[in-house]
Amino acid sequence: MPVEFSVAAYRFGHSMVRPEYRLNTTLPDRQPIFSLDPAVRGLNGFDEFPNNWAIEWNLFFDFGTRPPGKGKKRVQPAYKIDTSLVNPLGQLPPNIASKFPSLAERNLLRGLRMGLPSGQDVARKMGLPVIPDSKLKVGKATEEDAPENQLLTDISADFTGKAPLWYYILAEAQQAFKKDETPIRLGPVGGRIVGEVFVGLMMGDRFSMLRQDPLWTPDPKFTRDGNFGIAELLAQAMKA
Repeated sequence: MPVEFSVAAYRFGHSMVRPEYRLNTTLPDRQPIFSLDPAVRGLNGFDEFPNNWAIEWNLFFDFGTRPPGKGKKRVQPAYKIDTSLVNPLGQLPPNIASKFPSLAERNLLRGLRMGLPSGQDVARKMGLPVIPDSKLKVGKATEEDAPENQLLTDISADFTGKAPLWYYILAEAQQAFKKDETPIRLGPVGGRIVGEVFVGLMMGDRFSMLRQDPLWTPDPKFTRDGNFGIAELLAQAMKA
């Protein structure tokens, strides 16, 4: 597995994590992803969840069976891919990360220690347009925050023409941002790395669906408006 994938590109999901989640409509409160308060239980993992923490999947995926809810019934989509992480990821619990509690710092240090090329160098090797330093900023992809997003080179001149690959992939996706409703997806560099690795893994696994039945298509009765995604898969699983 390429280190450009494991240490940089596939970590794009860190920017999509919400600070807290409502697991079901029975619990009175949302659960924080991490908690430093012993009296507050977070979604830290490493232990068994209580029985009343069962997941109501319609709080995480739009099944198309009802209009968007409010309050306890509101769907909680992932945050957009951008160059920001929620506050809890800046202060990971000691049992997860004691020396460097910031997830962003950990990602950047790991990339440096693994000798990853810069985002600009990878783009050049792929024959793709290189994003100029004047468009590489740090911050949220929201109408409220975007005007105040700081240039990466203002944080440190050492990043001039040499943006860390993990950051560059996030910033590349964020280039599509226009307003709050703008959909944001991985760009040419990030999308190619992630896509090629997944296809390569499936092609290399003789038990994968791609190898076993490359012409497979979902049963039409399991689709919704011709689409078959995670929501449709979960809908069928809950009927099984």
